[in-house]
Amino acid sequence: MFVTNIGFALPTVSLRGATVAITGCSTGIGEQMAYQYARLGAKILITARRENRLKEVVAKAMSLGAQEAHYVAGDMGKAEDCERTIQTAKDKFGHLDYLVLNHVGSNLGSVHKKILMGRSWDQDPDVDFFVDYLNVNLVSYVRLTSLALPLLKESSGHIVVISSILGKVPWPNDGFHCTNNFALDGFFSSLRVELMKAQHEVSVTFAVLGLIWTPRIAETFQVG
Repeated sequence: MFVTNIGFALPTVSLRGATVAITGCSTGIGEQMAYQYARLGAKILITARRENRLKEVVAKAMSLGAQEAHYVAGDMGKAEDCERTIQTAKDKFGHLDYLVLNHVGSNLGSVHKKILMGRSWDQDPDVDFFVDYLNVNLVSYVRLTSLALPLLKESSGHIVVISSILGKVPWPNDGFHCTNNFALDGFFSSLRVELMKAQHEVSVTFAVLGLIWTPRIAETFQVG
């Protein structure tokens, strides 16, 4: 398993005035991406479940140079919160240049515990949990993309999907992550080709990451 700390090199390009919706921004990778887009002068809309953290991230993003910073507090596992997110982007910005999908469900901690306990699927075949997990971490990605596509087609925009190496390499006792990330790769790779064939200038970037040492991961492994 590859492990790295979060760190972003500041590129020389400017995204001043670009409109960006980023999901899963209360901590970790999403929070740092929000700050990076802010440094580049973008207008950002961020989401997460914890409103108190979103307010803090918005305030810091503005101090770093974001032209605008807004938030939607919600659960992306709920269709209405996905709809509210894209509608808010449309209402606040009038258009959308970037959709960055990064969120994970609150049940991720349970998945990590299963891994640490070495519980394989044949030992713990929790189908109901699996369905809930895929709803938040897979179905909502498809739903948000579907809702945002009309805006992204108008702006010749960009879809960025944050995934992991577990969408390329199977890992024992982690069928949840592997299934989810393999499926994300399949869907968004297909969508990329479909958009190209239809001559829509919407790019699809699928970011394959190793294990990033975020606060959530540190807490899971009980490391300070």
